[in-house]
Parts: sequence; structure tokens; C-alpha cells
Amino acid sequence: MRKTPPEHEPEADSTDPVDILSDRDLARHIAKARRHRESDTIENNTLLLTPRYVTKFYTSISHAKDVQLAILQAHALGVRAPELKRMVKAKDGTIECVLARIQGQTLESCWPYLSLFTTIRLAFQLRTMVQRMRAVTRPTAGSLGTGICRSFWLEEFYGVPPHASPQVVAMIVNFWCGFQSNWRERQKTLEEHRKSCEGDEVLEDARSQELVFTHHDLAPRNLILEEGTRKLWLVDWDESGFYPRYFEYAGMRNLGYPSEWGWYGEWRWKIFCWIVAGLRWYDKEAEMLKAIRQKAGRFPGGRRFNIKAGVTPSERPVDD
Repeated sequence: MRKTPPEHEPEADSTDPVDILSDRDLARHIAKARRHRESDTIENNTLLLTPRYVTKFYTSISHAKDVQLAILQAHALGVRAPELKRMVKAKDGTIECVLARIQGQTLESCWPYLSLFTTIRLAFQLRTMVQRMRAVTRPTAGSLGTGICRSFWLEEFYGVPPHASPQVVAMIVNFWCGFQSNWRERQKTLEEHRKSCEGDEVLEDARSQELVFTHHDLAPRNLILEEGTRKLWLVDWDESGFYPRYFEYAGMRNLGYPSEWGWYGEWRWKIFCWIVAGLRWYDKEAEMLKAIRQKAGRFPGGRRFNIKAGVTPSERPVDD
């Protein structure tokens, strides 16, 4: 395994609160900053804390630890991810993860101004990092530590059990591919429930496909072009873990294009995805997962009767 230290590790600053405060005092400093600096919020729960650091909160220590493990794994592979400097517990029980700030622009904001040459160059940068990640495999799905499945492609009420096998993931994917309605599920026999999860809706090799280390959300908002070096950095490792390799690219292919990109920006993004994916398309897989997400969002408890039949497992128990 490649042992490469982070390329963008901020030096200690005797005046920066992150470098000098105790955990308790830093938690108070962050709480105060969140109350008074809403304008510096980058996205959702992420806050620009100082010129050199951002902080992001998580509702559980297990989620924060999973993110920490993913970032450490990325560093070991030579993948550019921001250093997680500190973790502190806030008064309300949330966990604040303080990360080094990458000075630059997200691809989302600078994409309309990039040339085709730069697009291709950046695509090969990301492709190299993804290939390094894809070389790390595991026999079970989910996050690096707890094994919890945080994939937005499989987001439903009952959930995928931690450390699920590729076979379980394939069966749940197949279920949602063939799902029609709650009424139809209620009418199915045991044999029909089994067939709905073992049919040919899912990709032919899904049950045997290896699970690879995946960032999972390579949207342009999570790709930062660093000032000066023009290198790509991968941020927001919240949903990272081990999943079928096409999960990574489905997120890129199903992107909702910003209106300011125009047709040329959309076309360049498709070329970008094609290069990152290894010079192949994942259109079939992307459409499949997009449809699954729509169904699971509309019918979050749709797998209830399939679970009660004992065909697919779940993270949450089914009430009688």
C-alpha cells in the first residue's frame, strides 16, 4: 500500500484557534462561530472556521470515525484528500471534524471557464486517483469502520444491513428495479418475492462483482481545483465505503447540470466522466440506480413485505 503523506498539510500556527485551543475551548469557539458566521457556511453542515480550516459536524461519533478512516485510506493510496486535523465533541453531542481548507475553486464554479484541454487533463488526474482506490477491495459493503451503508442509491426506510455481501446488495438492487407498487408487493407469493430479487433485472455480474473503495459522491461541488498547483482534491467523504464500482460513476453521470454550464459544459462533463470511468460508459447502470432512487424515495417502505417473507435482510426490523 502506498504510504504517501498529504500534499497539503497546513503548518502549525501559534495564532490559529485550531492549533492552540484545548478540545473543550475549541468546541466553544466553533459553537460561537456557527452562531455568528452563518454567511461563511460553505454547504449544509460545513463552516469556514478560519482562513486555514473548515469544520463539519456529524450527529454520531461512528460516522465521524468512518470519515476519518476513509481519509486516512485515501492518504495511504496517494489520493488527494484534506487532512482531518481534529475531532471535538460539541455541547449538543454532535462531533465537529476540523479539516484543512483547500485553497481553490470547486469544479462546479469554475467549470464553464475551463478549456477542453484542461478538462481532459483533470479527468486523467481523477482517473488515476479512482484507479488507486478501486484497487482496494473488501468482501462486504458499507463504510470502512462500522460497515454502515450510507449510499444514496440504496436510501430507504428499512436500510441495508451493515457489512452486507455483494449478493445482498445485488438482491436489493434487483428488488427495486422490479418494484411496481406496495399493493403488488402485498399480493406476491413467497416464490414471487424470491424471483423478484433473483431475476435478471440486475446486471449480469452484479452478484460476483467485487466491492471497491469508493468516494461515492464525485459531484463537481466535491472536486476542488487548488490554486497555483491546478491539482484536483477530493472533499466530502461522508458516504465513502465499499460498493460496486459502477456506484461511483452513476453519481457523476446522473448529475443535474447547472444552467450556467450550457451545452458545451454538459458535453465536456460527459467526456470527463467517460475518461474517469476507464474509457467506458456506465449508462445502463446509471439509469438503473437513478430509477431505484426515485422509487425508494416515493415508496421508502416498499421492501416491507419482501423482508417479512425472509428474502432480503434489513437494518431496521419490520413491525407486524
